[in-house]
Amino acid sequence: MGGRLILSQAALPVKPWSRRLTLTGGSRENLPMERPSYNNGTTPGPRQQRRQQAARRLSEEGLRLIAQQGLAAAKVVDITAAAGVGKGTFFTHWPSKDAFVADLLDQVLTDLARRVRPLGLPPPTDAEVLVADVAAAHLRFFQLNPEAAALTNQALALDSGGRAHRAAVARLGEHLDMVAEMIAPAGEQLGWPRQRAKELALAVVSLAGGFFWLGGSLGLGADTPLELLDRLGRALARGLAR
Repeated sequence: MGGRLILSQAALPVKPWSRRLTLTGGSRENLPMERPSYNNGTTPGPRQQRRQQAARRLSEEGLRLIAQQGLAAAKVVDITAAAGVGKGTFFTHWPSKDAFVADLLDQVLTDLARRVRPLGLPPPTDAEVLVADVAAAHLRFFQLNPEAAALTNQALALDSGGRAHRAAVARLGEHLDMVAEMIAPAGEQLGWPRQRAKELALAVVSLAGGFFWLGGSLGLGADTPLELLDRLGRALARGLAR
């Protein structure tokens, strides 16, 4: 896994995605999960399927409850009750609630990266368009996944100094590095210092995640037309030009 989660892989479950949402030609489309197998490509047995299903339900309900109640208030007992499984099942997948949250963040950012990374392939010739598209892709993702916005904005509140906190910091930093690498040349063309590209990436991610995290509590953002989200992305890009 390289520089990704530093938690023991033996402690982490197969990634139990709650849903995958994408944008195709400006439309919203639900796609089926692409889930790894326990058996190196073979069909999982009934026991393994039950484990996968339980992990998926726990992730779904965990994201929902963290968004609704807040990270501190969402308890393991509430997550397991909502998922219809026992606490023992939870701890067969994750050693702690903090490890669970760090793993959810990894799932969310992996899904987000799948939406963003293709925008730079091949590198666009228009710097403003690239920055605008990357910003708009983040906005669109968090609009379709408001629970992910809530999680991303709260994940760093994990116990400071703990393994899960370090994992969350490292994983978010990895996503910022990816975005910074994509937009650094474009930002430089627009007058933004290349050595400050990670701060530009931070502005993109925090704008998008914060917009829908705060907006969710205020009843705003969920029905913002895609055209306006695109315009917000363009506004950020144009604001970079000297």
